[in-house]
Amino acid sequence: MSVRIFKDQAHQEQFDREGFICLPFLLDEEVKELDAFFDELHPNLRENGFFSGSYSSDFAYKQRASEKIVEVFSRAYEKTFINFTPFGGAFLYKTPGDQSELAAHQDWTIVNEDEAIALNCWVPLCDVSFENGPIMVLPGSQYTKHPVLRAPTLPFFFSGNDDLVVDELIPMEVKAGTAVILNQSVIHYSPKNTTDTVRKAITAGVKSQGDIMRFHYKIPNEDKLEIFEEDDDFLLRFDNFIEDIAQRPKLGKSIGFIDYNLPQYSREELYAKLKELKSAAGYPMKTPPPEVEKLTDKHAVPSTFFDKIRSLWKN
Repeated sequence: MSVRIFKDQAHQEQFDREGFICLPFLLDEEVKELDAFFDELHPNLRENGFFSGSYSSDFAYKQRASEKIVEVFSRAYEKTFINFTPFGGAFLYKTPGDQSELAAHQDWTIVNEDEAIALNCWVPLCDVSFENGPIMVLPGSQYTKHPVLRAPTLPFFFSGNDDLVVDELIPMEVKAGTAVILNQSVIHYSPKNTTDTVRKAITAGVKSQGDIMRFHYKIPNEDKLEIFEEDDDFLLRFDNFIEDIAQRPKLGKSIGFIDYNLPQYSREELYAKLKELKSAAGYPMKTPPPEVEKLTDKHAVPSTFFDKIRSLWKN
């Protein structure tokens, strides 16, 4: 079901078809304001890596950054969206080096996607090229086209075959202040920063007005998910992000359990599914079909969001 959230009907139609859209968003002075605020908050940057403010254990820092981002974004929000509620924002940065790659993933299911929508507004504070690590997306991979639930303790439907996905992604090489607005369910990835400067960006969330935030937790050794209702700021409230997302939530209200089995594909089946999704969104495949067995690779170890994020911080 298509959920209306864009004021412009053409934008809504493109978003419904492709799962993302690039739009002019911040004014030059707004980019400068947020860039200066970034520098104020981050006098010392982590070397050779990718960092999201969401990973911090400093709630005051996360709250201050989020409130400022939402404040500055409010003009563009009102111009772009209808019937929406912001749910915070965070700074992202990539310092040069091999550890600055962000693995392919889908963001968590945080609303009832059969009735509502959650968007990620990714906005760079510098011009973005392939060299400094753009966000890259898989057109057509949104929930309405391929309905899967996502949680830190669930594998991705493409786990074990990430290379097939990465080969088909489209880089968003955009100017500072441009918004890449993507459905939270769209597959995305970011290659390493190979330049000698920091790539700064912001991620900020918008959801359908009135929809309650939620979080899914997979019951260990069972094909069941427990669903929690959460406050709008719950993404800021992890004390230890890396550890907490792998545990049953400490915050929120449990509203029950559902049976759930994630779709599983062989490499050949996954390639066919990617082709189907991209074609429906109006994009051709970039690589030829892989010469692989039709049976699912039993040796591939499914990776979760927790695994991927933890791997970024192992050094």
